Amino acid sequence: MKLLKAFLRLIRYPNLIYIALTQFLLQYCVVTPVLESQGVIPSLTWTGFWLLCASTVFIAAAGYIINDYFDINIDIINKPHKMVLDKIISRRWAMAWHTILNLAGVSIGFVVATRIGQIYLGFTQVLCSLLLWFYSTSFKRQVLIGNVVISLLTGLAVLVIGLYEKQIYESFAAIISPLGRRLIQIIGSYAVFAFVISLVREIVKDLEDMIGDAKDGCRTIPIVWGVKAAKRLCYGLLLGTEGLIILAQVRVATLGWLWAMAYLFLMVQLPVAYAYLLLRKANTPADYHRISTLVKLIMLTGILSMFFFKFLL
Repeated sequence: MKLLKAFLRLIRYPNLIYIALTQFLLQYCVVTPVLESQGVIPSLTWTGFWLLCASTVFIAAAGYIINDYFDINIDIINKPHKMVLDKIISRRWAMAWHTILNLAGVSIGFVVATRIGQIYLGFTQVLCSLLLWFYSTSFKRQVLIGNVVISLLTGLAVLVIGLYEKQIYESFAAIISPLGRRLIQIIGSYAVFAFVISLVREIVKDLEDMIGDAKDGCRTIPIVWGVKAAKRLCYGLLLGTEGLIILAQVRVATLGWLWAMAYLFLMVQLPVAYAYLLLRKANTPADYHRISTLVKLIMLTGILSMFFFKFLL
Protein backbone atom coordinates (compact mmCIF):
# COMPACT_ATOMS: atom_id res chain seq x y z
CA MET A 1 0.00 0.00 0.00
CA LYS A 2 2.84 2.38 0.82
CA LEU A 3 4.43 1.69 -2.57
CA LEU A 4 1.11 2.31 -4.37
CA LYS A 5 0.62 5.63 -2.57
CA ALA A 6 4.15 6.65 -3.46
CA PHE A 7 3.59 5.75 -7.12
CA LEU A 8 0.35 7.76 -7.24
CA ARG A 9 2.19 10.75 -5.78
CA LEU A 10 4.97 10.31 -8.31
CA ILE A 11 2.60 10.45 -11.28
CA ARG A 12 0.62 13.38 -9.75
CA TYR A 13 -2.71 11.54 -9.90
CA PRO A 14 -4.81 14.68 -9.10
CA ASN A 15 -3.37 16.35 -12.21
CA LEU A 16 -4.14 13.25 -14.27
CA ILE A 17 -7.73 13.40 -13.04
CA TYR A 18 -7.82 17.04 -14.19
CA ILE A 19 -6.70 15.98 -17.66
CA ALA A 20 -9.23 13.14 -17.91
CA LEU A 21 -12.04 15.37 -16.60
CA THR A 22 -11.17 18.13 -19.08
CA GLN A 23 -11.26 15.78 -22.03
CA PHE A 24 -14.43 14.01 -20.83
CA LEU A 25 -16.36 17.27 -20.36
CA LEU A 26 -15.15 18.67 -23.68
CA GLN A 27 -16.11 15.54 -25.57
CA TYR A 28 -19.49 14.83 -23.95
CA CYS A 29 -20.66 18.29 -22.88
CA VAL A 30 -19.47 20.25 -25.91
CA VAL A 31 -18.29 18.33 -28.98
CA THR A 32 -20.78 15.44 -29.05
CA PRO A 33 -23.89 17.58 -28.29
CA VAL A 34 -22.90 20.15 -30.95
CA LEU A 35 -22.23 17.47 -33.58
CA GLU A 36 -25.37 15.49 -32.82
CA SER A 37 -27.52 18.65 -32.89
CA GLN A 38 -26.54 18.92 -36.56
CA GLY A 39 -27.05 15.23 -37.26
CA VAL A 40 -23.30 14.51 -37.42
CA ILE A 41 -21.89 11.35 -35.84
CA PRO A 42 -18.72 11.97 -33.75
CA SER A 43 -15.53 10.35 -35.01
CA LEU A 44 -14.66 9.13 -31.51
CA THR A 45 -16.80 6.29 -30.23
CA TRP A 46 -17.15 5.74 -26.48
CA THR A 47 -14.28 3.24 -26.59
CA GLY A 48 -12.22 5.44 -28.89
CA PHE A 49 -12.55 8.43 -26.57
CA TRP A 50 -11.47 6.52 -23.47
CA LEU A 51 -8.50 5.07 -25.34
CA LEU A 52 -7.46 8.59 -26.40
CA CYS A 53 -7.93 9.82 -22.83
CA ALA A 54 -5.82 6.92 -21.50
CA SER A 55 -3.13 7.72 -24.06
CA THR A 56 -2.99 11.35 -22.90
CA VAL A 57 -2.95 10.39 -19.22
CA PHE A 58 -0.20 7.77 -19.69
CA ILE A 59 2.07 10.23 -21.48
CA ALA A 60 1.43 12.91 -18.86
CA ALA A 61 2.20 10.41 -16.07
CA ALA A 62 5.45 9.47 -17.81
CA GLY A 63 6.28 13.17 -18.02
CA TYR A 64 5.81 13.67 -14.28
CA ILE A 65 8.06 10.69 -13.56
CA ILE A 66 10.90 11.85 -15.78
CA ASN A 67 10.57 15.38 -14.38
CA ASP A 68 11.08 14.11 -10.82
CA TYR A 69 13.94 11.89 -12.03
CA PHE A 70 15.93 14.91 -13.22
CA ASP A 71 14.75 17.16 -10.37
CA ILE A 72 16.05 15.17 -7.42
CA ASN A 73 18.69 17.75 -6.47
CA ILE A 74 16.14 20.58 -6.65
CA ASP A 75 13.48 18.68 -4.69
CA ILE A 76 15.95 17.90 -1.89
CA ILE A 77 16.03 21.65 -1.22
CA ASN A 78 12.53 22.80 -2.18
CA LYS A 79 10.32 19.94 -0.95
CA PRO A 80 12.27 17.16 0.80
CA HIS A 81 9.16 16.03 2.71
CA LYS A 82 7.33 15.32 -0.57
CA MET A 83 10.08 13.33 -2.27
CA VAL A 84 9.31 9.81 -3.48
CA LEU A 85 12.27 8.93 -5.68
CA ASP A 86 15.24 7.38 -3.87
CA LYS A 87 13.18 7.25 -0.68
CA ILE A 88 10.44 4.78 -1.66
CA ILE A 89 10.80 4.18 -5.40
CA SER A 90 14.23 3.66 -6.92
CA ARG A 91 15.44 5.62 -9.92
CA ARG A 92 15.71 2.40 -11.93
CA TRP A 93 12.04 1.55 -11.39
CA ALA A 94 11.06 5.14 -12.12
CA MET A 95 12.80 5.02 -15.49
CA ALA A 96 11.19 1.64 -16.23
CA TRP A 97 7.72 3.01 -15.52
CA HIS A 98 8.48 6.10 -17.59
CA THR A 99 9.33 3.90 -20.57
CA ILE A 100 6.31 1.62 -20.12
CA LEU A 101 3.83 4.49 -19.81
CA ASN A 102 5.32 6.35 -22.78
CA LEU A 103 5.21 3.30 -25.04
CA ALA A 104 1.64 2.53 -23.95
CA GLY A 105 0.51 6.13 -24.50
CA VAL A 106 2.06 6.46 -27.95
CA SER A 107 0.85 3.02 -29.07
CA ILE A 108 -2.73 3.68 -27.96
CA GLY A 109 -2.63 7.06 -29.69
CA PHE A 110 -1.75 5.39 -33.00
CA VAL A 111 -4.49 2.79 -32.48
CA VAL A 112 -7.14 5.49 -32.06
CA ALA A 113 -5.75 7.53 -34.97
CA THR A 114 -5.84 4.46 -37.21
CA ARG A 115 -9.43 3.65 -36.20
CA ILE A 116 -10.65 7.07 -37.35
CA GLY A 117 -8.58 6.93 -40.55
CA GLN A 118 -6.11 9.67 -39.57
CA ILE A 119 -2.98 7.73 -38.61
CA TYR A 120 -0.79 10.85 -38.70
CA LEU A 121 -2.55 12.09 -35.57
CA GLY A 122 -0.65 9.43 -33.63
CA PHE A 123 2.45 11.58 -34.00
CA THR A 124 0.76 14.15 -31.73
CA GLN A 125 1.43 11.79 -28.82
CA VAL A 126 5.01 11.26 -29.99
CA LEU A 127 5.53 15.03 -30.03
CA CYS A 128 4.11 15.38 -26.52
CA SER A 129 6.35 12.62 -25.21
CA LEU A 130 9.45 14.22 -26.74
CA LEU A 131 8.57 17.68 -25.46
CA LEU A 132 8.13 16.34 -21.93
CA TRP A 133 11.52 14.61 -22.12
CA PHE A 134 13.33 17.72 -23.35
CA TYR A 135 11.44 19.87 -20.85
CA SER A 136 12.77 17.75 -17.98
CA THR A 137 16.31 17.53 -19.31
CA SER A 138 16.79 21.02 -20.70
CA PHE A 139 13.89 23.37 -21.37
CA LYS A 140 12.82 23.88 -17.76
CA ARG A 141 16.26 25.26 -16.92
CA GLN A 142 15.99 27.94 -19.60
CA VAL A 143 14.27 31.30 -19.42
CA LEU A 144 10.57 31.12 -20.36
CA ILE A 145 10.83 28.22 -22.83
CA GLY A 146 10.07 25.56 -20.21
CA ASN A 147 7.04 27.48 -18.97
CA VAL A 148 5.74 27.92 -22.51
CA VAL A 149 6.26 24.24 -23.40
CA ILE A 150 4.26 23.00 -20.39
CA SER A 151 1.52 25.55 -21.03
CA LEU A 152 1.34 24.55 -24.71
CA LEU A 153 1.00 20.91 -23.69
CA THR A 154 -1.80 21.87 -21.30
CA GLY A 155 -3.60 23.61 -24.14
CA LEU A 156 -2.91 20.67 -26.43
CA ALA A 157 -4.70 18.34 -24.00
CA VAL A 158 -7.80 20.35 -24.90
CA LEU A 159 -7.08 20.73 -28.62
CA VAL A 160 -6.42 17.02 -29.14
CA ILE A 161 -10.13 16.26 -28.74
CA GLY A 162 -10.87 18.56 -31.65
CA LEU A 163 -8.04 17.08 -33.70
CA TYR A 164 -9.51 13.60 -33.38
CA GLU A 165 -12.95 14.86 -34.50
CA LYS A 166 -11.89 15.11 -38.13
CA GLN A 167 -15.22 16.39 -39.47
CA ILE A 168 -14.46 19.77 -37.88
CA TYR A 169 -11.52 20.45 -40.20
CA GLU A 170 -11.43 17.75 -42.91
CA SER A 171 -12.20 20.34 -45.61
CA PHE A 172 -12.28 24.10 -45.98
CA ALA A 173 -16.06 23.93 -46.24
CA ALA A 174 -16.20 22.08 -42.91
CA ILE A 175 -14.03 24.72 -41.23
CA ILE A 176 -16.14 27.68 -42.37
CA SER A 177 -19.47 25.94 -41.81
CA PRO A 178 -21.55 27.10 -38.79
CA LEU A 179 -20.81 23.74 -37.09
CA GLY A 180 -17.06 23.95 -37.71
CA ARG A 181 -16.79 27.59 -36.65
CA ARG A 182 -18.77 26.99 -33.47
CA LEU A 183 -16.64 24.06 -32.35
CA ILE A 184 -13.38 25.76 -33.31
CA GLN A 185 -14.39 28.84 -31.30
CA ILE A 186 -15.37 26.82 -28.22
CA ILE A 187 -12.41 24.45 -28.26
CA GLY A 188 -10.02 27.28 -29.11
CA SER A 189 -11.32 29.41 -26.23
CA TYR A 190 -10.81 26.64 -23.68
CA ALA A 191 -7.37 25.84 -25.11
CA VAL A 192 -6.29 29.49 -24.83
CA PHE A 193 -7.66 29.66 -21.26
CA ALA A 194 -5.77 26.47 -20.36
CA PHE A 195 -2.56 27.83 -21.90
CA VAL A 196 -2.69 31.24 -20.18
CA ILE A 197 -3.73 30.05 -16.73
CA SER A 198 -1.15 27.23 -16.88
CA LEU A 199 1.56 29.75 -17.79
CA VAL A 200 0.61 31.82 -14.74
CA ARG A 201 0.88 28.77 -12.52
CA GLU A 202 4.25 27.76 -13.98
CA ILE A 203 5.72 31.19 -13.31
CA VAL A 204 4.28 31.27 -9.78
CA LYS A 205 5.81 27.83 -9.13
CA ASP A 206 9.16 29.21 -10.32
CA LEU A 207 8.79 32.03 -7.78
CA GLU A 208 8.03 29.45 -5.10
CA ASP A 209 11.03 27.24 -6.02
CA MET A 210 13.64 29.96 -6.58
CA ILE A 211 16.09 28.79 -3.91
CA GLY A 212 16.41 25.20 -5.11
CA ASP A 213 16.32 26.22 -8.79
CA ALA A 214 19.15 28.71 -8.28
CA LYS A 215 21.37 26.14 -6.55
CA ASP A 216 20.79 23.68 -9.42
CA GLY A 217 21.74 26.27 -12.05
CA CYS A 218 18.26 26.79 -13.48
CA ARG A 219 17.71 30.03 -15.40
CA THR A 220 14.02 30.57 -14.64
CA ILE A 221 12.23 33.89 -15.12
CA PRO A 222 12.48 35.13 -11.49
CA ILE A 223 16.17 34.15 -11.32
CA VAL A 224 17.19 35.79 -14.62
CA TRP A 225 14.70 38.66 -14.95
CA GLY A 226 14.03 39.18 -11.26
CA VAL A 227 11.03 38.68 -9.01
CA LYS A 228 9.39 41.98 -9.96
CA ALA A 229 9.55 41.18 -13.68
CA ALA A 230 8.15 37.70 -13.10
CA LYS A 231 5.27 39.12 -11.08
CA ARG A 232 4.57 41.78 -13.71
CA LEU A 233 4.33 39.08 -16.36
CA CYS A 234 1.83 37.22 -14.18
CA TYR A 235 -0.15 40.43 -13.68
CA GLY A 236 -0.43 40.84 -17.43
CA LEU A 237 -1.48 37.22 -17.93
CA LEU A 238 -4.09 37.42 -15.17
CA LEU A 239 -5.50 40.63 -16.65
CA GLY A 240 -5.56 38.93 -20.04
CA THR A 241 -7.47 36.05 -18.47
CA GLU A 242 -9.98 38.53 -17.06
CA GLY A 243 -10.39 39.91 -20.57
CA LEU A 244 -11.06 36.43 -21.98
CA ILE A 245 -13.66 35.78 -19.29
CA ILE A 246 -15.41 39.09 -20.01
CA LEU A 247 -15.57 38.23 -23.72
CA ALA A 248 -17.03 34.82 -22.82
CA GLN A 249 -19.60 36.50 -20.56
CA VAL A 250 -20.66 38.86 -23.34
CA ARG A 251 -21.07 35.92 -25.69
CA VAL A 252 -23.17 33.82 -23.29
CA ALA A 253 -25.23 36.90 -22.39
CA THR A 254 -26.24 37.28 -26.05
CA LEU A 255 -27.43 33.66 -25.93
CA GLY A 256 -29.45 34.31 -22.79
CA TRP A 257 -27.35 31.95 -20.66
CA LEU A 258 -27.63 34.01 -17.47
CA TRP A 259 -26.71 31.13 -15.16
CA ALA A 260 -23.53 30.52 -17.15
CA MET A 261 -22.71 34.22 -16.99
CA ALA A 262 -23.20 34.25 -13.21
CA TYR A 263 -21.05 31.12 -12.83
CA LEU A 264 -18.19 32.64 -14.82
CA PHE A 265 -18.32 35.79 -12.71
CA LEU A 266 -18.45 34.07 -9.31
CA MET A 267 -16.33 30.96 -9.89
CA VAL A 268 -13.74 32.11 -12.43
CA GLN A 269 -13.54 35.89 -12.75
CA LEU A 270 -13.57 36.75 -9.03
CA PRO A 271 -10.97 34.06 -8.13
CA VAL A 272 -8.70 35.37 -10.90
CA ALA A 273 -9.01 38.88 -9.45
CA TYR A 274 -8.26 37.48 -5.99
CA ALA A 275 -5.16 35.70 -7.30
CA TYR A 276 -4.02 39.02 -8.76
CA LEU A 277 -4.40 40.74 -5.38
CA LEU A 278 -2.64 37.92 -3.53
CA LEU A 279 0.26 38.02 -5.98
CA ARG A 280 0.80 41.73 -5.38
CA LYS A 281 1.33 41.02 -1.66
CA ALA A 282 3.25 37.73 -2.04
CA ASN A 283 6.86 37.56 -0.82
CA THR A 284 7.49 34.08 0.59
CA PRO A 285 7.40 30.54 -0.85
CA ALA A 286 4.30 29.89 1.27
CA ASP A 287 2.56 32.88 -0.34
CA TYR A 288 3.39 31.65 -3.84
CA HIS A 289 2.29 28.12 -2.96
CA ARG A 290 -1.09 29.48 -1.85
CA ILE A 291 -1.46 31.34 -5.15
CA SER A 292 -0.41 28.25 -7.14
CA THR A 293 -3.13 26.24 -5.40
CA LEU A 294 -5.70 28.94 -6.12
CA VAL A 295 -4.73 29.05 -9.80
CA LYS A 296 -5.15 25.27 -9.95
CA LEU A 297 -8.68 25.66 -8.54
CA ILE A 298 -9.39 28.33 -11.17
CA MET A 299 -8.38 25.82 -13.83
CA LEU A 300 -10.90 23.39 -12.34
CA THR A 301 -13.76 25.89 -12.18
CA GLY A 302 -13.00 26.94 -15.74
CA ILE A 303 -13.16 23.32 -16.87
CA LEU A 304 -16.44 22.71 -15.04
CA SER A 305 -18.08 25.54 -17.00
CA MET A 306 -18.34 23.06 -19.89
CA PHE A 307 -21.34 21.56 -18.09
CA PHE A 308 -23.43 24.51 -19.28
CA PHE A 309 -23.02 23.51 -22.92
CA LYS A 310 -24.54 20.12 -22.17
CA PHE A 311 -27.70 21.58 -20.69
CA LEU A 312 -28.07 24.82 -22.63
CA LEU A 313 -27.18 23.91 -26.20
